[in-house]
Amino acid sequence: MLAAAAVAGLTVAGAPAAGAAPSAAGDAVTASVWRNVALTGTYTIRDDEGIFAAGTYCNGNVASEGWVNEVRTPSVWWETTCGGEIRVEKHVSAETDAGGGVMIYVTLRFYEGTNDTNTDLDAEYNFNRYVPAGQTSTVSEITLRNGENGGKDWAKLNLVLHNNR
Repeated sequence: MLAAAAVAGLTVAGAPAAGAAPSAAGDAVTASVWRNVALTGTYTIRDDEGIFAAGTYCNGNVASEGWVNEVRTPSVWWETTCGGEIRVEKHVSAETDAGGGVMIYVTLRFYEGTNDTNTDLDAEYNFNRYVPAGQTSTVSEITLRNGENGGKDWAKLNLVLHNNR
């Protein structure tokens, strides 16, 4: 089961009903195109001087999903920590088009400090990807490095973007 965030209009309990909303013209009605977007993959994080042990490695799975429509709504869809000092976050927003394709916007953030709730942002990576209806797109080996200690603290992510329904 994929972990999910229900934030600002994103839900995961089921597909929102296709709704009708007035257009900018006022009287015309258009149907929303809802799609289930999922981001899955794996991560490895290295904390060079972790609180608990030097050279701590953390590995795991990235899994999140949400329902999106033509309104681009950002949210934090996933985060993890490592070594007591590192936090990695994945922020996602997406919007659909009339054909059911989805433009997915992703921001990955790497925080390293004196604890894993710190606000010391050391690396950020942004990308967007268009995924046609019913397809996936692979984003391989994204590396986020902390430049403050010669890059010895890092996170590597491999992601797959899914446009499910």
